[in-house]
Amino acid sequence: MAKFSQVGITLFLLLVLAIALPLGVSGATPTTTTNLVGDIEEDGSVPSSVDFGDAEASYIEMPSDHDDDEPSELGVPVKSVVTKAFFNSILSKASPSCAGKKFYRRKDFLNATRSYPKFGHLVNATAAKREIAAFFAHVTRETGHLCYIEEIYKGKYCDLGRAKEWPCAAGKKYYGRGPLQLTWNYNYGLFGSEKKLKTLKNPEMVAKNRVLSWQASLWFWMKNVRPVLKKGFGATIKAINGGECNGGNPRAVAARVQYYKDYCKRFRIKPGCNLSC
Repeated sequence: MAKFSQVGITLFLLLVLAIALPLGVSGATPTTTTNLVGDIEEDGSVPSSVDFGDAEASYIEMPSDHDDDEPSELGVPVKSVVTKAFFNSILSKASPSCAGKKFYRRKDFLNATRSYPKFGHLVNATAAKREIAAFFAHVTRETGHLCYIEEIYKGKYCDLGRAKEWPCAAGKKYYGRGPLQLTWNYNYGLFGSEKKLKTLKNPEMVAKNRVLSWQASLWFWMKNVRPVLKKGFGATIKAINGGECNGGNPRAVAARVQYYKDYCKRFRIKPGCNLSC
């Protein structure tokens, strides 16, 4: 009797096991899998709450559905390229009597780049450094090594053809101000519209606020110069001062090109092609 009971119990356990096994593979699919380092989401990412501890070195990231996507814009930390030594090497060439000597500061430039985070971020580090070199080549030329805050010739620069949209305020002039010498009523108007500032009524603020001065130049650069960077440095000259091109002012063009080549050399990159205009 005892022997029969033992056989019966064994058969009963086998029956239970046979029923339980299918349930384990036909149940709901888990949303995470467990690894040495913790939970890994379906897309291969690791939750921020996971503590890697000593197992981090053994973790291999799982394939993601987005592995074949095009990479986003790449670049370099701008402050690692525009070092204190680089910035001061430009500023040091300005006369001690220059207004820009005490106005232009590296920290204000870096602060201004926060408003334009795509500056210095392109398809690779070389392209990014070329953009920074080009920007400062033009800044050097436009300001005389960061000497001038305002243009020497203080013309009115009111484009009547665009004055309906960007009206010129009475008694105000829209001559060049800042690192890239922002000029014309429509540029002051467009920049002010983006920053929600009354720069048409008060264009002087571009020459008085240190950070705003750099922001105005970066705004102009990203809107008007960045789109032509792929064509070479010569195209950037045309975008900033096209009147110098095609024999208009060959000495000015040569100066810009030389600054650009010098800065590329400092950044240990080649300047690329199509340097003149």
